[in-house]
Amino acid sequence: MRRYKKFRAGAMACTSKGELMKKDRFYNILFPLWFFLFIPSTWLFLITFLGNAAIDSLVLALGCKMNHRPFVTTWKKSFLWVFAFGYLADFLGGVLLFILSTVLDNPLAYAMMFNPFSSFAGFLLVALMVAAAGGLIYLFNFKVSFRRLDWPLKEKRKAALILAILTAPYLFLFPSILLYR
Repeated sequence: MRRYKKFRAGAMACTSKGELMKKDRFYNILFPLWFFLFIPSTWLFLITFLGNAAIDSLVLALGCKMNHRPFVTTWKKSFLWVFAFGYLADFLGGVLLFILSTVLDNPLAYAMMFNPFSSFAGFLLVALMVAAAGGLIYLFNFKVSFRRLDWPLKEKRKAALILAILTAPYLFLFPSILLYR
C-alpha cells in the first residue's frame, strides 16, 4: 500500500518498498507569463520581434517568388541571418540617429528625435539614416545571409534589394511626439 501526501518542492517521500524518493513540484511555473503583464515593454518587444519575423518571411517569400526559387529551402538556409542582420542594421541606424542628435544643435535634434517633419533638414537626416540602414540590410543580406544559397549573383542582388527596400526602418520617420500628447 502506497502512502500519498502533499509535499513541498524538494521534499522526500517514502514509496511502498521503503525507498526514499524525491518529489519536485513546480508551483510557480506560470510566473514568467504573469511577469510579462507587469512590464509592457516586454510585450512590445515580443510583438515587434514576431512582427519583424513575419515581415522578413513574407519579403523573403516575395524574393523567392520573383526569382522562381523554392521558399522553404531558402527560408531554412537564410532566415535567421536575414532576421538577425535586419535587427543589427536597424540598431546601427538608431545608434547613428542618436549620435547625430547629441552632436547637432537643439532644434535639429528635436526634429530628428520627435518630429522629423517639423524641419526639412531633420527630415533629410532621418531619411538618410533610413537609407543607410536599408543599405546595411542590402549589404548584410547579399554578403552574409545569402552566401549559402546556390543562386546566381543577379538573383541574390535582387532578393537583397527587395529586403532592403521593404524592411528598412521607416518607423524612424514616425513623429514620436504624437505618443506624448
